[in-house]
Amino acid sequence: MEEALTSASMCFARKPVPKSWKRWGLYLIESMVLIGLLFLMSRLVPVMPSFVIALLWAVLTFVMTIGHVYRVVVKKTYRQVRYREGGMHARFNNGRILSIIIGFVFSAVCSAGLILSTPRWGTLEWILTVISIPLYIVVFLVADKLSRREYTENYRLSGCLFWSYIVVGVLLVVLYTVATLVRPMTTYDSAVDAFLAAKNPLEGASSTLVSESGILMSFVDGMKLYGISTASHVSAAISFAIVIILSVSTFFGIAGLLRVASIDIGEMKRVFSPLPAEGQKIADLHVKKAYIVVAAAMPAVLIASFVGADSWMATVATTRGYTMAERFVRDQMDLAIYVLDGKYYDQRAVEMVREETERKVAKLSEKNSEVLTNLINESFDKRLENVDDYLDWYYSLPADYERLASMITGSAEEFVTDQFTAHIENGIDDSAIDEQLERYAAQIDQYRTDAEEELAAYEMDDVPEWLIVEKEELDDDFFSDSFEPAQRLLDANDRVVISSTIGLAAGVLMKAASKQFFKKFVSQIGSKLGASAIGSAIGGTAGTVAGPLGTVAGLATGAAVGVGVDALMLNIDEWQNRDEYKAEIVEAIEEQRSEVLGALG
Repeated sequence: MEEALTSASMCFARKPVPKSWKRWGLYLIESMVLIGLLFLMSRLVPVMPSFVIALLWAVLTFVMTIGHVYRVVVKKTYRQVRYREGGMHARFNNGRILSIIIGFVFSAVCSAGLILSTPRWGTLEWILTVISIPLYIVVFLVADKLSRREYTENYRLSGCLFWSYIVVGVLLVVLYTVATLVRPMTTYDSAVDAFLAAKNPLEGASSTLVSESGILMSFVDGMKLYGISTASHVSAAISFAIVIILSVSTFFGIAGLLRVASIDIGEMKRVFSPLPAEGQKIADLHVKKAYIVVAAAMPAVLIASFVGADSWMATVATTRGYTMAERFVRDQMDLAIYVLDGKYYDQRAVEMVREETERKVAKLSEKNSEVLTNLINESFDKRLENVDDYLDWYYSLPADYERLASMITGSAEEFVTDQFTAHIENGIDDSAIDEQLERYAAQIDQYRTDAEEELAAYEMDDVPEWLIVEKEELDDDFFSDSFEPAQRLLDANDRVVISSTIGLAAGVLMKAASKQFFKKFVSQIGSKLGASAIGSAIGGTAGTVAGPLGTVAGLATGAAVGVGVDALMLNIDEWQNRDEYKAEIVEAIEEQRSEVLGALG
């Protein structure tokens, strides 16, 4: 077996591994032509006719197929020495048609990915592609040196080509991944935002298939952007994995083109030749027509299939309203929008803002209500404490005479009002209530501003109409429900129900003025004025009877009698009415307390 293997290896002897400057000069020319063709396609695909796109796709696919089938031929050559010539296994192993078909299909997928992805490439991708040309030479030379210990001379070229392809592909993926992850990461709030941010240079392409593919590629790019931005907040490893997975096919496609460029044209002949028999030299091999026919038929089938499918897709797009790609992306995005002043907003995002605003406002209102409730209760409790002080003053002679004096000047009711307010409000400082309301109003205003800014952040530009599943007009006050608890409290403040400067004191006074005791206070002043006049008259009459000295004494006696009468009347009034008056004052204060607390909701 070993002798047969050695004999086959000698028969299948290949040309030395390419090292000369001439060989690598040809490689540079071929690789630059291939990359140049790729660059040209990236710029012209949107305006190319379907047939031209199909033709270029077939060319790239054919080139890649050679690289894949070449590797298969090398393996077949190695296996062939195990089989007897003319046997079933030998004939099957010597076949090439299935390998060409499988390699062509695989290459078609890879080349299609390159054609559709290169129009989206930026500076980074093209720099890496250009760098890969000399990088491949370096990797190949290193692989050639290391392979001397691993491969026999006749199979070393195949090993170098394979490992150069793998290593260059891996290096490109790693470099791209690192460069992508170190760049500032754009955060997307939704998959729709990411999809709209993913540029689609193939939009409006003359080929319907290319245009459709552009939509699907934008969808894939959008999901990639959204996945990376989301994963970057969760795990660097996940983000790293996403970038690697999505870049493998692209950069291994580039490495595959470079591998083909590095294969000697004479070696490529083996792809279309039968395996050499024992003792037969490669130079004596002839190309098999069947393999050439299959290799030529596959690109022709690809071109015809592309042109036919493109025509069919164009017909479907004009008859169904939405193209297949549009319908697919539309179903995946399920985009519902709000329209406000002609601007589009993501409905889900707006609802999230509205719900979050409601939650924040409710939480703030609850906290504010709790603080205000405590402050208001403290304020009214102090007023209740002042009721006895007010009644003590009211049932004193100085207060009685002050009321009489106010009657003479014609301002009795005003005097009673002022004194009632002064005593009930004595020692009460409600500025903390005002400050709390001001803080609350300022915070609510800030929440409004935040909501408006967040709403503006979710404005959607350049949304294609085909992407919209549901559209709804918004009213200008669509946030009003979110601020309803706050608005109710602030409206109460506007009505001066809670405001300490006027509302609390005036409210208590109004409630008190409606009570019976307050009316009695005013009416009693006139009665007491009459009683005081009677006392003075009695004293004056007695003095007149006694002569001039008696007049003076009478006046003094009248005054004394008047004071006594006033004191007696006050004591009687206090004994009869104080508890009733107090109850009514307390009732007025509690009514106002209930009204103010009710305004808090």
